[in-house]
Amino acid sequence: MGNINVSGPRSRPSGLIVVLGAPASGKSTLCRRLAEVMGCPHINVGDLAKERGYVLGKDEERDTLILDEDSIRREISRILEREGCLVVETISPYAIPPSDVILVVVVRCKPSILLERLRSRGYKHLKIRENVEYEAIDGPLQDALEIADWDRIIQVDGCGGGLDREIEHILMKLEGREISRRFDWTEDFMSILERLARDAHGK
Repeated sequence: MGNINVSGPRSRPSGLIVVLGAPASGKSTLCRRLAEVMGCPHINVGDLAKERGYVLGKDEERDTLILDEDSIRREISRILEREGCLVVETISPYAIPPSDVILVVVVRCKPSILLERLRSRGYKHLKIRENVEYEAIDGPLQDALEIADWDRIIQVDGCGGGLDREIEHILMKLEGREISRRFDWTEDFMSILERLARDAHGK
């Protein structure tokens, strides 16, 4: 590494770059920077759904919107056809047209850090617990496999503080270099189970 200048001019890719991850994992920050570096537009699926009315309802228990994923997929395809390349931030892979995907970036975050980030956002206990568990059991990676094969997936660290380093990994992957990274949060997750249990009892 160190031989790619993330601040310099880059060739514009053709296709869809999808950024997946748990809420508060660092997707938005990475998406904005990646779109800037690549010279591609950036959209957030949740924002797009609200702006265009692609919302079917709300899950009150989890405090999340139920999206019209078919309409979102069609809209993303239309935008991509017009723009040529697109960086899309999403929580759900099912709102993505898989045939257009050239790379899926899976943003990972250590569960103990994710827990504090979600708490600071004022999320309900159920939503916090589900998202921390989702991260701990490699849920974002499994979702990525719904829309791409292993060769078109890269995992990056959204909580390590080295944004340009992670962007560099992505650029190397787009250039066809082999980038293999794994994140094992088992020990960290086990250490916060008691804190999650206390949250469940309001203590």
